[in-house]
Amino acid sequence: MPSLPPAINLSFITEGKDGPLVVALHDVGRPSSDLKKALKPLYKDHRVMIPELRGHGDSPCPAGPWSIDDFASDVARLVATEGGGAVMLGIGLGGATALALALGHPGLVSGLVLSGIGPRGEDSDGRDRWMLIARALRERNRDEGQALAAEAMATRPDWRGALAQVDAPVAIVAGEDDKAVPSQDQRELAIWLRAATFEVAEGAGHDMAKDGGPQLVDAVRRLSMSGDREAAVTA
Repeated sequence: MPSLPPAINLSFITEGKDGPLVVALHDVGRPSSDLKKALKPLYKDHRVMIPELRGHGDSPCPAGPWSIDDFASDVARLVATEGGGAVMLGIGLGGATALALALGHPGLVSGLVLSGIGPRGEDSDGRDRWMLIARALRERNRDEGQALAAEAMATRPDWRGALAQVDAPVAIVAGEDDKAVPSQDQRELAIWLRAATFEVAEGAGHDMAKDGGPQLVDAVRRLSMSGDREAAVTA
């Protein structure tokens, strides 16, 4: 496993019993409590960790600028202390973080459940939109952490050429009414990955933690069951 770059200690909660490890990552400006509620059905047979990403909740807010790799390094440090082998679930910023972690630290990841993220970096219009969001967060909410997170999303890399390196199985669950990242953009992510499934959650928007909890839970169960079967075969 590659050495981990400097990272911060994230605030997190852990729910559930002993079982496959699931690490759930929220979107920009969204509370971890939404994921805690959405993933409750997993608690009876999974161990679910829900961090607050840097700049959110009770996690530290170091000086910027930040990159998506910074978010991934923070989460990698946390997952490594748990022994790795986690199903990573991420929405929006959380999805970008999970992808960066899978590319940089593949040994920590047993599967990915992604929503609200595509494979491409932002074009100039997209970067401008994220920068406007960052400015609004600073001026209206006085929230430097969320603003820095928005700027990190603006400058995230184009992953298309690297995604073939991801060996872990991936489930992509797109909200049917996701206006921020349309389902066709999320379908493209599935095309670039070697072992990905794609589904659309009817009636759901971008905020899958509120709109598509059952679909996310089902996707996690499929990946964790697949991992159990592979472990049994190799044992």
